[in-house]
Amino acid sequence: GIDTTMPAQLLILDHPDFVAGEHSTNWVESDALDLSGVTSGRLGGADPEPAGEDAEPKVRRDVDVEVNGKRFSVAMWVPESAMAAAPAAGGGGATKPRPRRSAGGAGGGAAGTGAIALPMQGTIVRVEVAEGDTVTAGQVVCVLEAMKMENNVTADVAGTVAEVKVEAGQAVGAGDIALVITPDAE
Repeated sequence: GIDTTMPAQLLILDHPDFVAGEHSTNWVESDALDLSGVTSGRLGGADPEPAGEDAEPKVRRDVDVEVNGKRFSVAMWVPESAMAAAPAAGGGGATKPRPRRSAGGAGGGAAGTGAIALPMQGTIVRVEVAEGDTVTAGQVVCVLEAMKMENNVTADVAGTVAEVKVEAGQAVGAGDIALVITPDAE
């Protein structure tokens, strides 16, 4: 058979930090994950896990995801124990709110709120504004590097920067709030 990384990938997928969503772009390299005992698997060989009576029963979970402004319905098969720990659809349970961003730009929470949510996971390269600065709608407020590309994050409203929540070099997740702008009175 062909050598694969499947054993390492399965270990990562089953790790409590990964299951809980508490991982980041540098998590695999961190001390939290021990891959020292993992050997390569082979395609065409035996299954890496038992598929018979000893395997944990799986439950179908249908989820809707949005990628680059397009919505997709995805069916996943997850262990029953994971479903028991997960909240029901629409039941909350997230550790922090994930504001939606507008489809037209690389920033902004709900349209015009002033809370600038990051569009994707990555690392902050630069913060272009400071607390107390006046900004215009569409102005670049910080730069986010993701997948070796720099992405401008822009203000969704004109106003005054009330709070900056990120700094250069910081690893961030999709939906994290980068800064808050107090909108100008209309």
